[in-house]
Amino acid sequence: MITPMDIHNKEFEKGFRGYDSDAVDAFLAELVRDYETLYRDNREMTDKIEQLEKRLAQYEQMEATMNNTLVLAQETGENVKNAARKEAELIVKEAEQQRNEIMASAERSVREAQAKHAIIRNEISVFKAKVEALLQSQLKMAEGYVLEVSEVPATLDERHAAAGHTETDSKDDMLAAAIMKQAAGEV
Repeated sequence: MITPMDIHNKEFEKGFRGYDSDAVDAFLAELVRDYETLYRDNREMTDKIEQLEKRLAQYEQMEATMNNTLVLAQETGENVKNAARKEAELIVKEAEQQRNEIMASAERSVREAQAKHAIIRNEISVFKAKVEALLQSQLKMAEGYVLEVSEVPATLDERHAAAGHTETDSKDDMLAAAIMKQAAGEV
């Protein structure tokens, strides 16, 4: 590009019947002024464009950074939501597992209690049957002791002697001894 100095320092050769040198000089001087103004304006505009391009690049970089930050924030938000969802699912699964364990334990306890109840009920039935049998046998034994009036010894001494007891034995002792003998034989 031609600079204003190039125009100012340009010298033309003079030839035979050439141009009027004062008119050429005046035109060149005017051309130099206008060109200097245009050159300066162009330089200022070029500098301004460079500054604006730098600012534009900064804004574009800021925009890219903001976009990246926004995308990162969205991804982070999604990751947080997914992590929260997975954690919630895990909590629900653990709660269900605990519920199942508690239910299984409760059912096991109920079955054990029912089994113990059945055993106790059976033992009560067996005990009741043994007591009834013992009472029945005692009743039969007591009925066997009922003697005919003619067979009863006349005196207390005769009764004791017939049973093989001494006088010191009481009537209750004899009955108790007979019941114990009977119970030992039956059970």
